[in-house]
Amino acid sequence: MATTQFSLQRVPQGFYSAVDTINGLPQDILAEMCQEVGLFLQYKIGSVNTARFCERIQQTGVDTSHHEVQSAINALTFLFRSAASSQASTSELVQQLKVSGAWTKDSLAVVKHVWDQQGKLLTASDSVSQVLNIGQLIDMKWRLGVAIGSDTCRNLNSPFVAMTIKIAEPSGNVITKSFEMTVPEFQNFSKQMKDMAAMLETV
Repeated sequence: MATTQFSLQRVPQGFYSAVDTINGLPQDILAEMCQEVGLFLQYKIGSVNTARFCERIQQTGVDTSHHEVQSAINALTFLFRSAASSQASTSELVQQLKVSGAWTKDSLAVVKHVWDQQGKLLTASDSVSQVLNIGQLIDMKWRLGVAIGSDTCRNLNSPFVAMTIKIAEPSGNVITKSFEMTVPEFQNFSKQMKDMAAMLETV
């Protein structure tokens, strides 16, 4: 797999404001946050728990908001994803952070320690493929139905939602997947989508 040289010359808007927040975090909490971001990028957890981190940080006496904590998580996610895609070594990562002049010595030490532990896992060919080669949703259709039979999943005459999604894989193939959800399952799915939309508003 071809790689590009790791660089922080082009970063998302608000990245360095988020770094200011990161620099103000207690080292143990920052280390745990970095660990969770690494696990998230490896698809070992579904998300990083912003609310829990916000509560823990505030308990230490650091004045911060949910938005600031989410921005810090987003910045770490961008940082580790970029480093993984470039297969950056620990020294390359730390050097780029030093060049930016935005990171404190303590924050650098935490990031260095975590990348020493998780960098090899994230830059392994399979992990990079997971981080980068993600299919694209190109169509989604749904319909509401009523069960005309009874089985272990549905009761007779109970409503359900049938969904069909079309995904373009990195290889160029287009696949179609269909599945059904009970009303409670759909309500939970809808709640998660709303949570995602709310999170995107903070990016």
